[in-house]
Amino acid sequence: MSSAEIPTSRYALAGIILTLSLAGCGARDGVRLSDTAVTVSDETAFALPPPGGPAVVSIVERRFSNSTQQDIFLFTSASTPGQNVLRVQMFGPVGLQMDGQKALGYSSVRASDIAKEMRRELPGVALAQSPLYLQNNYGPFSYAYGRGHGNDACLYAWQQIRSPDEARTVFQNRGTIQVRLRLCEDGASEEKLLGTMYGYTIRGAFNAAGWNPYGEPPSVDPTLGRTGNPIYPKREELRDAAIVGVESTKPRPVVRQSQAVRVEKVEPAKQASSSETVPLPTGTDIGGVVVPSPDCMTQSGGTTQCK
Repeated sequence: MSSAEIPTSRYALAGIILTLSLAGCGARDGVRLSDTAVTVSDETAFALPPPGGPAVVSIVERRFSNSTQQDIFLFTSASTPGQNVLRVQMFGPVGLQMDGQKALGYSSVRASDIAKEMRRELPGVALAQSPLYLQNNYGPFSYAYGRGHGNDACLYAWQQIRSPDEARTVFQNRGTIQVRLRLCEDGASEEKLLGTMYGYTIRGAFNAAGWNPYGEPPSVDPTLGRTGNPIYPKREELRDAAIVGVESTKPRPVVRQSQAVRVEKVEPAKQASSSETVPLPTGTDIGGVVVPSPDCMTQSGGTTQCK
């Protein structure tokens, strides 16, 4: 190797070392966090459990190119492994910022898929699907119930909110909402756990024209307001009204005390007739005052003359 080639090889070696050093510095910038799964505040929840619980612990939101999903984790007091969760998937126009992202697979509610979900969310818990037709404020739903570890009662419920096919068009009644509920509670009854499916509230929606998974509102009953179609209150409505109503109390009578007024009867003074003579005062009546009758006149000598 000539002396001219030695500096050249040194420069090449120094360039390689510098490149590796810069690459190492770039790797120390930290792990890049994905913005497709984030923790959001309770105020941004797509749905809320009924008043009285279970309480919301945290919310994890995942964004896809065709939908947004929230796992609303609920308070858990059971010993059965797993976390209580209310999962809400809203399919609709999420915006251009999610173009190129992964899409969330959509499928209608199928028995095979529900069985896989139950085994994943409640492993080792024997659940029996209810044969009853049930419906809450958002339409029909179904559930399975079983006993978990210890004294735990467990429920897995599912619901799809979507307008009927005949009402869906390109411009209106589009969109779908999928709801799943995994709930276990110590010492709870089947009826209590089922109350969460009847009481939860959906509060999220896409701000886009035509997105309406609820369909058209039902028409008014044609018999409403028509004569010959009486409407009677239900017995429980009357009972509830009696409990809620404010009990009316009769006002206490006001007793007024009146002072007794003593009335004395005053007899009119008896007037002397013209034939009567007023007697003159005696010596014992000197100190008294004598008022003469109008029929009598006092003379200058002090004597009184009466008619």
